[in-house]
Amino acid sequence: MFRLSAAAAAVCLAALAAGAADDNPYKAAKKGDFAVYKVKVNFGGLALDGTTRQEVVEVTDKEATVKVTGNVGGTEIPAQEQKIDLTKPFDPTQVGALPPGVAAKVEKGKDGKEELKIGEKKYDTTWTSYKVKANAMGMDIEAEVKVWMAKGVPMGMIKMESTASIAKQEMKMSMELAETGNAKKN
Repeated sequence: MFRLSAAAAAVCLAALAAGAADDNPYKAAKKGDFAVYKVKVNFGGLALDGTTRQEVVEVTDKEATVKVTGNVGGTEIPAQEQKIDLTKPFDPTQVGALPPGVAAKVEKGKDGKEELKIGEKKYDTTWTSYKVKANAMGMDIEAEVKVWMAKGVPMGMIKMESTASIAKQEMKMSMELAETGNAKKN
């Protein structure tokens, strides 16, 4: 189960990195800004729910450090810290964009605009589809990913859906924004 959670986290992080590739949503980040996402994973007949949280733990004029934590199906995903270069658009291939030991190739596909309603709030989003090829913990992963982004939201991402082949088995995963805020203000 740990390997499945780690593979899910790798696809999730690759998708998050890919979703921010055209802009840098971290430029306006403040220390303590966070976003929590509901995660649903279906793999090999198992349906697993969980959460993932991204929090800005340090920020300077040139760099933001984001801590990513999560829990899928009752299994904690080891915390990862990512260093985000704020001086240029976010690049999913930059050093630190993915966790150590994860190699990924991200190809941009189609894009568009869409209004999404999450909970009681409506968001004007831009969406982009991607093809991701990754290797995490010795498992080859191929995924089709669609990411919805909105301005003014910490981390930028509102929703993500993916279908992946992991170790020749299909995995479907979705993430949807559940909560945002600033931990320092609470």
